[in-house]
Amino acid sequence: MGRVLALFLVLIVTVGCSTTTNQPSSVSYQQGSYTPSQKANEPPITAKVAQGKKSENILKKDAGAVKIEYLTQDDDDDISTLLEPEQFQDFDIPIVFNDAVKYYIQWFTTEKRKVFGNWLKRSRRYVPIFREILKDQGMPEDLVYLAMIESGFNPKAYSTAKASGPWQFIYATGGRYGLKVNYWVDERRDPEKSTVAAAKYLRDLFNQFGCWYLAAAGYNAGEGRVERAIEKHKTNDFWELSNFNALPKETRAYIPQLIAAAVIAKDPEKYGFGSITYDAPIRFESIRVPRGTSLSAVAKSASMDLAEVRSINPEILRGITPPNMEDYKIKLPQGIDTTAFTSKLQVALGHERQIKDVVAYKVKKKDTMASIAKKHGLNREDIYLVNECDGELKVKPGMTINVPRYTSPSKGKTDIAKNKKDNLETKPAQEERVARNEKTQTQAKQSGPKEQPQSPAIHVVKKGESLASISSKYNIDVAELKAANKLKGNKVTTNMKLRLASHPQSKSAQKKAPVKYHVVKKGETLSSISNKYSVDIADIKIANNLKSDKVTPKQRLKILTGEG
Repeated sequence: MGRVLALFLVLIVTVGCSTTTNQPSSVSYQQGSYTPSQKANEPPITAKVAQGKKSENILKKDAGAVKIEYLTQDDDDDISTLLEPEQFQDFDIPIVFNDAVKYYIQWFTTEKRKVFGNWLKRSRRYVPIFREILKDQGMPEDLVYLAMIESGFNPKAYSTAKASGPWQFIYATGGRYGLKVNYWVDERRDPEKSTVAAAKYLRDLFNQFGCWYLAAAGYNAGEGRVERAIEKHKTNDFWELSNFNALPKETRAYIPQLIAAAVIAKDPEKYGFGSITYDAPIRFESIRVPRGTSLSAVAKSASMDLAEVRSINPEILRGITPPNMEDYKIKLPQGIDTTAFTSKLQVALGHERQIKDVVAYKVKKKDTMASIAKKHGLNREDIYLVNECDGELKVKPGMTINVPRYTSPSKGKTDIAKNKKDNLETKPAQEERVARNEKTQTQAKQSGPKEQPQSPAIHVVKKGESLASISSKYNIDVAELKAANKLKGNKVTTNMKLRLASHPQSKSAQKKAPVKYHVVKKGETLSSISNKYSVDIADIKIANNLKSDKVTPKQRLKILTGEG
């Protein structure tokens, strides 16, 4: 009846659901096993199944012996054109060939050819790192193709189920395995951290089910769902559970897709993907930078494009490193001159104010980005930094955006944090700190005893202002403003006078402060001038009796620098 002696079948070591041992590093291959759609008058062709026993040390590696079995099958199921016998040796996850697997091999090479080509293109960028981490975690390296099916190796992939990153963790599962997700970072998108988390999760799933197919099914559908299916149908064979439709349709397709992807990716030229232009492998090292460091300053100091810095650090969601995380580790290309980078970044940060946090602002009718920036004494670029805006940020009435609050000028300049190659403070930072301290001491001696301020500074509330915007404008906490003015709530009214008890300079102090004069040049703004002299916009306005942020070319401004 056309039945021939087929290929072989393998390695009944650990991992397959139909194996007799349970070490994950071994391989089991089945040929002509459970087929989802058998012909009506044809008996199913199955491999021999022996249930593996779970053990406490189920993931310990032992060298397994390869056992070849020859099974009979139809000519129509002959897979000799798919893999040569020696190719089976290249896999460290179970490889089963059936109609479902062959269907997805054809699907990826025809209907989804363009999509799979893009996956292959990205694979060379991330697969080497993923394999190294899986190996370090004692896991089969070919599990890397699970990330291929999950996201196509796209670290910014985001599903309708709110799963994120190359390994598509949902928030709860990611948190279980140590991945931080907040306003500033989403570590599910970090290539290294998410792979470590995925390896730990898959290890737990394998220890629970004793089978890589069920572990992968649990990864996709949730371990509880797989456990219930096993209990209901009294089998832990993935293919039998699929036959019972005991698992979601997506999960039933998930395992054959994983096998098909692994087969094609191992030898893409054989399946018609010989003309792929692969992305270059990514290798990087981590360098510590201060909290709230702008990515543009990092890019400039590293002589890189901003887009490339973002690409290497996809977990950073805003234009700055988290302002609430000291010594944040940023990734830069391997081999970068860290000494030169550190020195350049020190200079760059010396010209920037440091963001300490953000306040929420609800967009009002007729608000524009320009008017919101002006209201808070900021540039539009300042607002872009702390909002998710890969493109242009467009505001609409009712939406909430975040507005940055900066540290005072004296705290804005910060030393570069120690990186993992240098645990000591850098020499330029030491020299700058010593010089600054000596200067402060000299000024203190010359100025004599401190004079008490005659009266606290006053701010008259303008239309549209809130406690939050006034707090941001003068770098004073909302709580301090409320305490100084005996306010019970956050409500303020137009023309209300507020005491700025914590304002950095009173009028008497301003008179004693050293003064410089600046002539406004074409294109300059109050914001750019304040950045140049590291002086708050509010101080410039008070010193020059300015009622708005508008300045004109050739206008002469008094700058209270605070320097002797």
